[in-house]
Amino acid sequence: MAAEAELKPTAAEDHSHKGKYADYLAAGLGSMSFASKGDRTKYRLKIAAARALEEIGYLDVKVSDICGFADVALGTFYVYYRDKNEIAIEVVLEFVEYLYERARQVGRGTGEYEAILNTNRFFIAAYTANPGLMQCHAQLQSQLPEFREVWRPRHRKWIESLARSISRRGNYKEGMPGSPQAVAHALEVMVFHYLYAVIVSRNPLVDGEDPAHADDLAQMLSTLWYRAVYCKDPPGR
Repeated sequence: MAAEAELKPTAAEDHSHKGKYADYLAAGLGSMSFASKGDRTKYRLKIAAARALEEIGYLDVKVSDICGFADVALGTFYVYYRDKNEIAIEVVLEFVEYLYERARQVGRGTGEYEAILNTNRFFIAAYTANPGLMQCHAQLQSQLPEFREVWRPRHRKWIESLARSISRRGNYKEGMPGSPQAVAHALEVMVFHYLYAVIVSRNPLVDGEDPAHADDLAQMLSTLWYRAVYCKDPPGR
């Protein structure tokens, strides 16, 4: 069905990575073609769920909240979804897939350090604009086995992509401790967990890191990543 097609923003719809994911979805509502009125209603529910999860959070959100954001009757929700878990899993998975695809795009056609820096800038902006959804992602991983089941293959694919890049471009060769996959996973954990601590949970241990200083943060993380992969400082540093 058209409503299930992969989302690819047009120039007019792409609010850039600095915007909220719910706004990105809403921008497509007027330009996407739907096979039926029902498909359009389901898509509206997904937009509403993205807003509700961002503003209320997975633990506290209710189906009635999602219906309120979508301006539909409670019974309409159950035509398309069993419960809040089903729609939360669908929306958060698509959100993360969107982030991964955008991250691949911003890193293409640039120098080695610039690719890392642009990717980290992207994720910092995405975390800053969507802290509620990032928190939902962490909560679904810890609390819903059915989410982990569908999330892990997608995450593995992302790690394998990073590992191929490390093997192809970097100086982390055979004979060094760990595998490219392990190195890729360690570096990803460093960036994602640090951004979560700084931007989402505002961990007091990193309270000195002001998320408003986004570019300083991006350069710090990118320098650490570059040193780990290339075993040297970034160019010009």
